Amino acid sequence: MNFEDDLIELDNVEQINKLDKSNMYSYLCSIAKDTLNSYKKAKDVFLFAKNPIKNIVGAGMGGSGIPPIVIGSLFKNELKLPYTVSQDYNIPRFLNSQTLFIAISDSGETEEVISQYYYAKSRNATIIIIGQGSRLIDIAKKDNIPYFDYKTSVPSRASFAFMFGSLLACLENIDAIRNNVENSISQSVSVVDKLDKKIGIGINVKKNKAKQVALTLQTRIPILYIEPPFESLGPRFAKMMNENAKKFAFYNNFPEIRHNEMMSWLPPSSKNGKFIPILLRDNIKNSKMNKEIEEIKKYFGPDYFEFRAMTGSTIARFYSLLHLIDMIAYYSAILIHKDPSETHELRELKQKLRHLSIIPYSTDTRIGKNNDTL
Repeated sequence: MNFEDDLIELDNVEQINKLDKSNMYSYLCSIAKDTLNSYKKAKDVFLFAKNPIKNIVGAGMGGSGIPPIVIGSLFKNELKLPYTVSQDYNIPRFLNSQTLFIAISDSGETEEVISQYYYAKSRNATIIIIGQGSRLIDIAKKDNIPYFDYKTSVPSRASFAFMFGSLLACLENIDAIRNNVENSISQSVSVVDKLDKKIGIGINVKKNKAKQVALTLQTRIPILYIEPPFESLGPRFAKMMNENAKKFAFYNNFPEIRHNEMMSWLPPSSKNGKFIPILLRDNIKNSKMNKEIEEIKKYFGPDYFEFRAMTGSTIARFYSLLHLIDMIAYYSAILIHKDPSETHELRELKQKLRHLSIIPYSTDTRIGKNNDTL
């Protein structure tokens, strides 16, 4: 495509809306509100009075795997119980009757998650299911397993809010995290609304940092470097760039970067112009890593982007950076004339792979239309 002759103007809201046929932008803007609504609904669903819970396993793949990954990084210093994310056909060996097993699948057809479900059931684990419709929810109904069916037609990467909100409700109900979640999510709603006034589609490129980064990424490959506790933004950004913008994106975390990857930024490799660092940082003034990160930045030279979280609770600060990277991926899709929601080739590949599946698929006509995971 010749962008010089046919460049989408990022300041042309009418053009953006024409490309965004599934209205992905509205889902990105409502992500905190949808999280809050799902949290409130799920609080009355996930009530436990079974076996005592001594550890937690969260299972999800693709876009459905991001919420349990976020929990593991965002609450790693707060979780009162051992917590593991499992992304495989098998379950961890330690899983037993005192494990809470959380199966998450936006499509309801994720074969790895369904496989793990049956293993967890055979171990007599306490099980809950999060998703919408189709096979996994049918299994929950048949086996009398608590489930949260959030019923939405958006892609699973845009369904993050529904999965994450219900997951937070579950963990709060078993006292695995502190009981201040609702207030934290409410802060996130305000933060996302405030940030969108700076990076939304109606804000022109000269004032819009997300649009500026997207323009740069037309010719550069991003490497996200993330300050704890927001490490889970790495896989989120990579998946959003892969699926929305059809582009590569990579990530690493502070302080891990200084143990080996810094060598890759030394001349001459650092001067090839293919990659550009994007730093996502907390806004804590007395962070243990402030001095370290400032020293590491010298290796990048002047050519990098740096963003800090907005003020608020941990969840609110997370959502400020989440909305930023989501909008960067969104604008990157617009720049290549793509509907950010569309993943036709991915769905086609998954359809071809179905005959190889070890788990029988549902005949539900919804499957294969707008889901991101097998």
